Amino acid sequence: MADEDPADVFAFPDFDQSSKWLTLSQGSNSEFFNSINLVDSKPIEGHITVKPAKADVDGFFRLPNFSDTTDVDGLGTTHQDASTTKPLHDVNLHDLDLFDDSWLQTHEPEKPEAEYKTWDAFLTPDASQVAPLFITEAGPGAYDAAISPTEDLLRVGNTKNNIIQANPYLSALLALVFGRGSTFFVWDEGKASFTPDLDEMRISGYSSKVLQGLQRHCIECGNTTRFLSAYVQTTYKTHPGAVRVAVAKAADVILLTIQKILGARARDVRSLLQLQSLAQPIHSILAHFRHLIAKISRLKTDEQVLSYVFEEAQVLEHSNALLSEIMREVLSRVSEPWTQFAEKWIGVKVEEGILITKENPGNGFVKVENIAIVNDSGLETEELDYVLDEDRMPGFVPSEVALVMFETGKTLRLLRTHHPEHPLCRPETILRSMPPPLRWHFDWESIGHFREDVEKYERHLFQDLQGWPAGTSAIPRPASLTEKILDAGYALEFFGHEEGQIERQLLASIAALDKPPTTTSEEDNLSKLLNARLLEENPGAIQPTSSFSPHWSLIPYHSFGPLVAAQARVVNREYIKLLFSAHQLRDHLSMQKQFQLLGNGVFCSRLSHALFDPNLGTAERQTGVALTGGAMGLRLSGRDNWPPASSELRLALMGVLVESYLPSSFGPEYSAEKRQNLPGDISFAVRDLTSEEIDRCLDPGSLEALDFLRLLYKPPAPLSPIFTPLVMLKYDKVFKLLLRVLRMLYVTEQLFQDTLGRTSGWRNIDNASLRFRFEAQHFVASISAYFFDTGIETPWRQFQSWLEGVENGLTKSERDPQEVRILSPDELREEHERMLDRIMHTLLLRKRQQPVMKLLEDIFVLILKFSKAARLEALGSMEDQVQASSYKSLYETFKKKVDVFITVCRGLKEKDGQAWKPSRNDVTTDDGRRGEGVKGENTIDRLLIKLEMSGYYGHSRA
Repeated sequence: MADEDPADVFAFPDFDQSSKWLTLSQGSNSEFFNSINLVDSKPIEGHITVKPAKADVDGFFRLPNFSDTTDVDGLGTTHQDASTTKPLHDVNLHDLDLFDDSWLQTHEPEKPEAEYKTWDAFLTPDASQVAPLFITEAGPGAYDAAISPTEDLLRVGNTKNNIIQANPYLSALLALVFGRGSTFFVWDEGKASFTPDLDEMRISGYSSKVLQGLQRHCIECGNTTRFLSAYVQTTYKTHPGAVRVAVAKAADVILLTIQKILGARARDVRSLLQLQSLAQPIHSILAHFRHLIAKISRLKTDEQVLSYVFEEAQVLEHSNALLSEIMREVLSRVSEPWTQFAEKWIGVKVEEGILITKENPGNGFVKVENIAIVNDSGLETEELDYVLDEDRMPGFVPSEVALVMFETGKTLRLLRTHHPEHPLCRPETILRSMPPPLRWHFDWESIGHFREDVEKYERHLFQDLQGWPAGTSAIPRPASLTEKILDAGYALEFFGHEEGQIERQLLASIAALDKPPTTTSEEDNLSKLLNARLLEENPGAIQPTSSFSPHWSLIPYHSFGPLVAAQARVVNREYIKLLFSAHQLRDHLSMQKQFQLLGNGVFCSRLSHALFDPNLGTAERQTGVALTGGAMGLRLSGRDNWPPASSELRLALMGVLVESYLPSSFGPEYSAEKRQNLPGDISFAVRDLTSEEIDRCLDPGSLEALDFLRLLYKPPAPLSPIFTPLVMLKYDKVFKLLLRVLRMLYVTEQLFQDTLGRTSGWRNIDNASLRFRFEAQHFVASISAYFFDTGIETPWRQFQSWLEGVENGLTKSERDPQEVRILSPDELREEHERMLDRIMHTLLLRKRQQPVMKLLEDIFVLILKFSKAARLEALGSMEDQVQASSYKSLYETFKKKVDVFITVCRGLKEKDGQAWKPSRNDVTTDDGRRGEGVKGENTIDRLLIKLEMSGYYGHSRA
């Protein structure tokens, strides 16, 4: 390039040519400094021919021409001849300003115009760009410039706002969600709220009104966090009920989990939208819990708290899915104190520490009260017993489940009291059967698994109980600590061991003690739920589930009913079996039938003669007269002084009960010695009477002359649930009436001897007296036959048949525990009471039947008056002038009373039978028969048939 044009400023310089100021040796072998002749048509070997660049064709961003091919040597030569290449100065180029004289200007250089960057321009660069339409699109600077002037042309009202940096402001809002203060927000104790420390602040690109919503949201989160934290601390300090502590613990877990989640996500927050999406689900959860705790704080008992939490969980079922799941988990947590007490009460969980007894009933739905029983004389007797506290039972528990739960625990305490050696009284028996926990189940799948676990537990427990009491060795007795040490021997001995063995034992012990204690830091279900669902894309959406949930009214029944029913079947079966086998329940019931209900003919005959027969020797003490050793009686119809002394009662009634008792089953074990010890030590006693009743007893001819006599029966402690004081009071009322009927039977039989007997001194008997004797005997015989046959025998046979079904059910349950329903002792008592109520209704002893009973008593009084007069006539001591006037008037009065009585009975016939108290529902079966009402049969028509089949009294009235 020696002949290069110096004016060609765009020519490429020859970089291989050495400087003219340097002198190089001609023999240099450096390839780099070898000259390259660009004009020569033949390229020098080892060098690349450079084609002159064209600005309009060969631009910098022009893609290479891939159509040209290179030669094999890779020298980059084209098919065109190199001589055709035009020099660079021949290309027409635009004029360029070679010299930048901007530094010569005195003013500041012009700044480049800002460009508005959009995603549309990035995605489609060839599209024409549109100028920003809104001021917010022009960038935060333009927006701030538009709203900052004092003139406030846009009327935004942000002329006096302080613009702060965005990152500190975001950090301050995030700290509010944590419940912590910052430079911009401080805690005001007086207002109990966070307040901005800097008035009228905003960040660039946002107005204060835009920021107020998010700022208020974060302040509410901070206030709620402080409120919940204060509630947790106050609850822990004041030591309230266990349920409130569980609520506080759930709130504490929620706060701790939210803080962990926020701490992990805080570094990712770069914008207000991210902060808003982070704070919104947290605000909804905290606001709901604040409302929940504010409502709970006004409730009084733990059971009310449980009921309210259940209602809240039910309300959220079809609204916010995340809140619904959280409330279900909270309900499970706060119900644990109640379920744990229920588990201990029914016996599926070992009672640790102090046992639940009458002295210490615990803090649950069971309380101990003095049960007051008022007897027929108005005296109250109190007995300490367990009582179901319905106010302490949560409202969501079905009434039948609550009642069965209470009865099961009560029966279990009876079993522990009277049979402590029973396997059910041992904790290891329950633990070995692995009962499922009593907790909530919200879907059908978990309910099905729970029922399977309950059936497995009941089956295992039944197998353990089959070997008792025949083979008690099948269930080993737990050995005490002393027995274990004596059996195993003293293992910590150094004598007889080698030094190396002792050293290894000590080193192993030291190594075991050096290990840190094992701690379980496993997350609970509530923390897992929040970690998994809190910050998902749509936490409030209802999650699709494979199994649908039952209605909330059925969830408590299916969550608690199966385990309670299974435990009730086991406990009731074992206790009822002991009642029939070990405690001879049938013998005690048979004794009540024989004596209290006068079902023993020998007893009735012996008692009738001992009380009324005038031919027996007197048991009354007389001055100077020694008592004979023959049969003695009270001779009610042949004496004037009444009532008898206690010594007379003992002498007259001695041996009547023992010699008349017939056991339900005779066996080789029954002997004369056992006959002396009657079940319950039943004996005659004197009834407590009021002063008015005592005055009526003083007359031996009155109907109330024997009301002081009663039977005293004290049931054994295991039978106390069956023979309660109320049951014995009903027996006593029936015995009092039947004793009067027994006296009337004896009186009417005596009337026959006094009127028509060969030894009678009654001569010239008028027709009225004969009719009176005949009709009185017919009336009393009809009443007694109706009372004994229809009133007593029919209900008793039904009760005996029912008892046989119960015993057969116990036998069937040994093959399949769930085949039949097992009754509880309280159910047996209720059936016993219903049988007595039917007897009392037939015997006209109900309270609403008192007018009818008063008519019957008036008729009995007339018969007693006639009997007394007939007795005097038979002895020849009645005056003749009294006879004609008194007998006829007595007979007329008797006929009128009987006529009225029969009329009243006809009116009773038109009514329906007595509606008995329905037995309560039961969860042990699904047939629902226990909840049905029982309507008794109206049997008064049988009495009418016995009294006047021919309509005699009706014709006489007409």
